[in-house]
Amino acid sequence: MRQKHRLEYLITWLSTDMEMARLPVPCFAIEDRPKEIWKHKIFCILSSQFNAERAALIAQAMVDKIPFFDPEISTFSIEEQCFVFLRGPDARHRFPKSRAQQISSSRLPFLQVKDCYHAFIQSFMDEEEARSNIIDIYPGIGIKQASMFLRNIGAARNLSVIDVHILFYLSVCHDWNISAMTPDRYRRAEQIMRKEADRRGVELNVFDTIVWAAARAMKKAERHV
Repeated sequence: MRQKHRLEYLITWLSTDMEMARLPVPCFAIEDRPKEIWKHKIFCILSSQFNAERAALIAQAMVDKIPFFDPEISTFSIEEQCFVFLRGPDARHRFPKSRAQQISSSRLPFLQVKDCYHAFIQSFMDEEEARSNIIDIYPGIGIKQASMFLRNIGAARNLSVIDVHILFYLSVCHDWNISAMTPDRYRRAEQIMRKEADRRGVELNVFDTIVWAAARAMKKAERHV
C-alpha cells in the first residue's frame, strides 16, 4: 500500500508540474519526412526484445548507409545488406537474420505510401484500426511496437505503450498480475490507462509518458535503498 501511495504521489506531482508549466508537457510532433518515418519503423522492429537505446542508434546508422529508397535495389539485396549490418561489429543485434527479413519485407509497403503516410493513417476509422493494419502490413511489428510507432510520428494520441514500467504501475495501483501479454490483454491494460487518463483530464499519450517516468524513477530509487 505504501508503494502504491508513493507511485500515485509521483504521478500527481509530475502532472501538477506540467499543468503549472514547471515541466514541459510531452509533445509528439507530426513527423512527415519519409526517411524519419522509416527510421522510426526500423527502430520499432529492432527494439523488440532488444535494448531501445542501441536499437535507435542502429536504426539511424542503417538509414544512413543502406539505400532503402532506391527503387532499383531488390528486396533480396536490401535483406542481405541489413543482415550484414545487423550481425556486424557496429550492431551485433540478437536477431540479425529475422530482423533483416522483417525490415526488407516492410520496405515495399512503406515505399508505396511514404510521401503521404499520415493521409494513409488517417484513412482508417480510428487509431486502433490504424494500429491493427500496421501490425498486419509490416512483419516484426506487434501491438506495442505499432503503438509506439504511431505515437512517435505524431499519428496517435489515444494509444498506450504497455512496457515493463507501465506494467509495474498497473501491478502496484490496479492489482494487475498478468505477465504474459496477448493482444487482448494488452487492450485490457490499455483501457485501464485510458480510463485513468480521462479521469485526470489528460490525453493518453501524455499520461502514458508521466506514468512511465514515475514508475521508472521509483524502481530506480528502490534499487538503491
